[in-house]
Amino acid sequence: MVVGAGSGIGRALVSELIGEGAAVAAVDLRADQAQAVAEEAQQKVGMGIGVAGTGISGAGQVIGLGADITDRAAVRRALEDVVLAYGGLDHVVVTAGYYPSPDEHGNVADEEWGKTFAINVTGPFLVADEAWRVWQAQGELDGSLVITTSVNAVVPKAWSFAYDTSKAAANHLVRELAVAFAPLVRVNGVAPATVLEGSSMFPRERVIASLAKYGLPHDAAESTEVLRDRLAEFYAKRTLTGRPITLADQVKAIAALLGGGFSKTTGQIVNIDGGLAAAFLR
Repeated sequence: MVVGAGSGIGRALVSELIGEGAAVAAVDLRADQAQAVAEEAQQKVGMGIGVAGTGISGAGQVIGLGADITDRAAVRRALEDVVLAYGGLDHVVVTAGYYPSPDEHGNVADEEWGKTFAINVTGPFLVADEAWRVWQAQGELDGSLVITTSVNAVVPKAWSFAYDTSKAAANHLVRELAVAFAPLVRVNGVAPATVLEGSSMFPRERVIASLAKYGLPHDAAESTEVLRDRLAEFYAKRTLTGRPITLADQVKAIAALLGGGFSKTTGQIVNIDGGLAAAFLR
């Protein structure tokens, strides 16, 4: 079950997992986006065995579902649909996230602060807590949960109070859940640096604001993709490897954590950031 599958890392992860032979439930706040991702993946793998009679959009190896992760009842319904479609649940990945755009002074409204924590912290907790009910009922012995956090969780900076502190809380949520779910389920986090590729958190206005913040040249006549690439290159130059962080970098790491190669790893945050010295373990 990939939560936040409508765009960015979640969308890319669905294709990655399908390619590895997994049966996947793509879940997003927008059901239409989740279903589009499911249909796109389904075209690649075929119809599979189908889930006739369930009323669930999609069929066979992948389904698309809508759910608001800040709503426990909606999360529970989505999990019930997954179990109905496939008979159980092995792995859950939460990639959904929210970045509030600050004003010119770096501040966000109280409502935006609350929304940020609701999506970035409470949401993953509700998904984990409801999935735990399923795992306990199954007696799951090889399940895992991966939550996407951020290297911003350990790198304080201006203009990003709400997002950064919410991701710091998400990092510790990973550790708390790892303790609570042991030994049935492993819990880990993947902490990306900024991934602009395919991200719903980087609309054109935020890209332009970031370019202005760093004093980088930009022209309103330039396409959003050109502007994003310029910002990505700037971020890349701040890393030890000097290369932009891609969706593929993230999904390969998440897929690896779900697999048997990391069967003895839990409670860890893995940075996929190109090598940001400011985010080194300390």
